[in-house]
Amino acid sequence: MARVRHPVAGHQRRGCRGHPDRGPLRRRGPHGRDADARGSVTTTALSPPRDAEADAPCAHCALPVGPRPARTAAGEACCCTGCAVVRDALAEAGFQATVDRLSEVAPGRRERPQTPEALALAELDHAAFLESSTRPVDGGREADLFVDGVHCAACVWVVERLPHEMPGVTAARLDLPRARLTLTFDPDRVRLSEVGRWLARFGYAARPSRPEAGTATDAERALLVRMGIAWALAGNVMLIAFALYSGLDADPTAPLASAARWLSLALIVPAVGYGAAPFFLRAWASTQAAWRARSVRHLHLDTPIALGIAVGAGQSAWATVTGRGEVWFDSVAVLIAALLTARWLQLRSRRRAGEASERLLALVPRVARRVGPDGTASAVDLGEIRPGDLVEVPPGEVVPVDGVVETGASRLDRAALTGEARPEPVRPGDAVEAGTTNLTAPLRVRAVAVGEATRVGRLLAWVERGEVRRAPVVLWADRLGGAFVLAVLALAAATAALWAVLDPAQMPSHLAALLVITCPCALGMATPLALSVASGRAARAGVFVKSEEAVQRLTEVDTVVLDKTGTLTEGRMDLAETHGSEAALDLAAALEAHATHPVADAFVRARGAGAGPVTCVEAEAGAGIRGVVAGHAVVVGRPDWVAGQTPSPLPADLRHAFRGAAERGRTPVAIVVDGAWAGGVGVGDRLRPEATALVRRLQADGTAVHLLSGDDPAVVAAVARELGIAEAHGGVSPEAKRERIAALQAEGRVVAMVGDGVNDAAALRQADVGVAVGGGSTAALVAADVFLTRPGIGALVETLDGAGQAMQTVRRLLALSLAYNVLGASAALAGLVTPLVAAAAMPVSSLAVVGLALTQPSFRRRRP
Repeated sequence: MARVRHPVAGHQRRGCRGHPDRGPLRRRGPHGRDADARGSVTTTALSPPRDAEADAPCAHCALPVGPRPARTAAGEACCCTGCAVVRDALAEAGFQATVDRLSEVAPGRRERPQTPEALALAELDHAAFLESSTRPVDGGREADLFVDGVHCAACVWVVERLPHEMPGVTAARLDLPRARLTLTFDPDRVRLSEVGRWLARFGYAARPSRPEAGTATDAERALLVRMGIAWALAGNVMLIAFALYSGLDADPTAPLASAARWLSLALIVPAVGYGAAPFFLRAWASTQAAWRARSVRHLHLDTPIALGIAVGAGQSAWATVTGRGEVWFDSVAVLIAALLTARWLQLRSRRRAGEASERLLALVPRVARRVGPDGTASAVDLGEIRPGDLVEVPPGEVVPVDGVVETGASRLDRAALTGEARPEPVRPGDAVEAGTTNLTAPLRVRAVAVGEATRVGRLLAWVERGEVRRAPVVLWADRLGGAFVLAVLALAAATAALWAVLDPAQMPSHLAALLVITCPCALGMATPLALSVASGRAARAGVFVKSEEAVQRLTEVDTVVLDKTGTLTEGRMDLAETHGSEAALDLAAALEAHATHPVADAFVRARGAGAGPVTCVEAEAGAGIRGVVAGHAVVVGRPDWVAGQTPSPLPADLRHAFRGAAERGRTPVAIVVDGAWAGGVGVGDRLRPEATALVRRLQADGTAVHLLSGDDPAVVAAVARELGIAEAHGGVSPEAKRERIAALQAEGRVVAMVGDGVNDAAALRQADVGVAVGGGSTAALVAADVFLTRPGIGALVETLDGAGQAMQTVRRLLALSLAYNVLGASAALAGLVTPLVAAAAMPVSSLAVVGLALTQPSFRRRRP
């Protein structure tokens, strides 16, 4: 019989000992339940009275249930809600017989309740989690786990060693800023809980879901507590050290001085055993991995830190016991507290950066109007909507699902998905998508896809997972960090050997000084912390960068290629030209104020809506609107439709004006007042007000600017002349855009492409850095490396400047860390630095790195 694995505690038990042909063996379960070997459970006794039940064992953990037990779905008594929920979940997954192994525990023994960590690991193997949160891929399944406790490039390297250390895991990719681990694994060979236990050996906690935005992670809260305790201990040790430095320690054997040393030792024990535990845990686990692999490349950056703390604390403890030598308890205590502070600041900064990114494109509402069997609509949570449900979408609201229109005719604004500002008519039978806005009339939509299954849901999931492409400077820092650990250990061995010959009595002091003064954390955290802070600030400023590589590539751009429509132009309707009397235009604007579509918005923005009372309003989707304004019958709309509303022929001057507007890429709109043609407008896009200043700024910085557009070449040429762009090409297909960018790259240029439409997607992907502007299409966003959420391209210069400042900060931090470590290690090797000075210098260098990263000037919002 197949072996059954307990999903929570990982215990295993062999199959039943009876012969399968003799039918299921029955055994007595707890609380009067009979369980057969296949796991079926049958209740055979009623629950005891309340008084007796208070002392009855919990159905899950066997502790007393108390006077107010929680109940499972089957009516079993549990000591708490957690046990009841877990037992229901296990029973639902078909693990009843395995759960009932508690009945086999020896009399008098009671198993401890499952810890939150164990329950989190159990959830990773739960059938519901595997079904809803993993995806089929070639060679197995893919899952996203959130890992608490990762803080630097070395942690990334350790976690991504999973495929080499655990059979069944074929790929592991850690996104450090979001603490997200993407795993590809074979569920027949490895369980996710086993992956979680492997990560726990290094001090990392894998969880199936992340905290809500705005709340600290478990690791952050635990680290904050650890940091607070470490500082409390360090403060008391420093008070004692102040007395020792003031002369009390002149005679270490004096009773008062000896008592002060012993009291410091008593305080340093919890500081090292509890405060520095994460450093020792990762150092020990990486040492074990290095021993098994026979390779020192497995050593974590925390290894020299742990060794330095151990040497410093050990040397001071020995001096206290023997009464000879200096003690550095205060330095060790402050070192531990400072390092924990640096780690906590980094976790906090990284979480905030991730939360800012998660606010990207909140397009779909949380509530939908579901139509019941009686035909009435009621508001429900979007999570309750299922494919096949009928959903009502009033005018002005966002469509919450992908579906098909059943009743109603209206127009949709698909600008959020397509980048096209013009409304599109929909009628029964047409498909609609979540994230689009219903403009004119109520619709009832039969849901086809909901949530993550919608087009916008798939897009957001793709953006959330993103490509984890590290900047070349980060990869270089990773390699440098690995070499640094080896160098420190080699120098430590050389120091010990050298001073063992020159002055054996000074050897421990100089060895401790070397191990303490070298600062791998400053080197390891400098690059990822600086980029994480920059990404967080950029996100808050409306600039989302998908990868660290894009930040570095932005600083190397020497050519910017711009699209026209929606990028250099405003991407919204405006009254670009007007024809007719002012009175007719005002009457038309007053009527359009009662409509909901971009043309109406253009009228109201330009003319206002105060021409008089409006009555008898009738709108025809995709055609126009008519009504009575201040006693005048007014018709506004498409010229061919308006012509059918009046017997008067279209005047020649208006016909010529409408034809000219169309040739200039503008939409002609006619106006009839009291049956007579009164004028019209040309509605179109205008250049963004910041476009000219942007082009001039780029050119002043030595950046070449090109304009590529699919619009009419004459229109593109006119825009290029107005902006001062020498290289402009119109009538360019999407394929031709990509080819032109490839040709620029072949010339050795680093190209940034800025666009917003589907026709820009291939060019955005081809470019060294693709930049999608707000309101752009899904395809453009997916292909881009950078997304500017603010309308317009004014943020482009801020993005280029911010990336340059971030990379300048990275280079400055790396130079500072390298200079500090080279000078400090050299001084320690020469015996010029005492452990006391080394212990004081190390946290200062770490906090300096953190401080410079947090105060970097990149992406700071400018005050108006």
